[in-house]
Amino acid sequence: MNGARAGHAGVLPARPGWASSVAWFWIWVGAIGAVLMVHLAFLVTWPDHFIHEDGGAYVIQAESILKGQYIEDAIKRPYGVAVFLVLLSKLFGPHILVFVVAQHLASVGTALLIAATVRMAGAPRFFALLAFLFAALHGRIIHYDNTVGAETITNFLVALAAFIAAGAAFRKWPVVLASAAVGLTLGAVMVCRSAAIGQAAVILLWLLSMLDAGVLRRLGAVALATVLASAVYSTPAAINAVIGKTAVGSESAAVMAFVVGYSGDFDHGVHLDRKAQARPFVEQMRAADTPSGWADGGEYQWPFGAVGRLKMPGDTDADLGRVVRDIFIETLTTPSTLYRHLTKHFLREMYFLLFDGNAVARQTPNPQAYEFFVKRDASPFFESPTGLKPGQLVQDYYKPWWPLSRLLPGADGVQLGLSQLMGRGYAPNSGLVKFCCGLKVSTEYDDRPGPIVWLSGATLLLALILLVGVPAGYAGGVRQLPRGLVAVGALMVLLALVSAAFPTFLIYGLNRYAYYTIPFLGGASAVLLWLSFDRIVAYRSRSKPSTRVTAT
Repeated sequence: MNGARAGHAGVLPARPGWASSVAWFWIWVGAIGAVLMVHLAFLVTWPDHFIHEDGGAYVIQAESILKGQYIEDAIKRPYGVAVFLVLLSKLFGPHILVFVVAQHLASVGTALLIAATVRMAGAPRFFALLAFLFAALHGRIIHYDNTVGAETITNFLVALAAFIAAGAAFRKWPVVLASAAVGLTLGAVMVCRSAAIGQAAVILLWLLSMLDAGVLRRLGAVALATVLASAVYSTPAAINAVIGKTAVGSESAAVMAFVVGYSGDFDHGVHLDRKAQARPFVEQMRAADTPSGWADGGEYQWPFGAVGRLKMPGDTDADLGRVVRDIFIETLTTPSTLYRHLTKHFLREMYFLLFDGNAVARQTPNPQAYEFFVKRDASPFFESPTGLKPGQLVQDYYKPWWPLSRLLPGADGVQLGLSQLMGRGYAPNSGLVKFCCGLKVSTEYDDRPGPIVWLSGATLLLALILLVGVPAGYAGGVRQLPRGLVAVGALMVLLALVSAAFPTFLIYGLNRYAYYTIPFLGGASAVLLWLSFDRIVAYRSRSKPSTRVTAT
């Protein structure tokens, strides 16, 4: 691995070390600055649409904690995001704008962590830079960074855990400390979003396979990480038990409802009397399903109606929850229903999510539409809604110091530049828009496949190459791939696919779930380009004629 890095540490020809370092420093400064400008353009264009469909719940939780009303809170959400918002409130003051700015910065940090992970695996600097840009500039990423929710902090913590695991594997960081840090980070991830258990499992298994240590030491390291992750994940429940806060339910029954409705067997199995009540409705909704899904996005929620029809007179919510759980387990443990769920639902929804294959599931809400949620979930405690208008942030806060004011554009010029930047495929538009060099791109808010198609295609191609190339290399059929490339490529592919597969298997391919996959799709795409470069370099080195002189 180190030899590979030494062989082609950059794509440009060799030059004095200090000059190369200075050049790359300014390249990174420019790249990070460009990314920050795109994030700022979103913030300025939609400066008061900071709550999406699920965002209000986290704001309510944070407010209840800060007001000392935690016990009376009845929101069915993990508490990690609320704790994050509380910490920000203690550090910088309770304001919705503080939360959103922190999310934008954390998102850029996520992209930097992915780039650093790719670089630690031995990638030339150029491909680490590509990983950063791919992970940071996707419109759907920046869109949801501009709204309070679990997306940004979850991706940041997953990327942080992957980075620490890569440090232990590639840079020989102390195993115990790295494992403890990975465990604490993964525990924090699952406190923010319990569905992140899939990414946590990938990182732990990858760490187990990649540590340069004996079997017992590897198992011990992963066991330490698992124990710490479980302890952190259990902390909110333990606190609730100590202070006497009673459980108000969870999202588990709601999640299981989708699997039950989409694929449950309503003709056989358990609770037949209850199933008989829901069978006509279920058959009607399944018959309305098409290869492209339902005609209306709201129709995807119909399993809730099916669950409601399972209820008997006198049933409590707990009774209905147990019924749903029983049918859910039956569905996943019966080969015929599980096969139906995989073929009729899961694979199709994965395609919708990764390749923008369904107009209904793909349609990304215009951020302007979040005004409804901001007003519905208004929080005067966090000064939401703020009343800010487009451009007002620049006019109010852009006041450079006197020496710089003569060199930098004025507030009007900055606002014009940000508006032009939004026109490069980020602002809603009914048609394709010009990006640069004659290239036209989707705006993410129309009915066309967006850039995620290219990232997903590259990721699946990398997965295929690794599945075929690694065994072929060990068998001697082809030249073996660099160890670091294989390792980090597999990590990025698995994180991307599991991030999509877990919610898609349980619910459906909602466009917002693509947020969790895009940074790792970007990392995998950069690794694929690194692989292509590595093969070209290897081919050219083999094809050069020998310069040895034979003695006569």
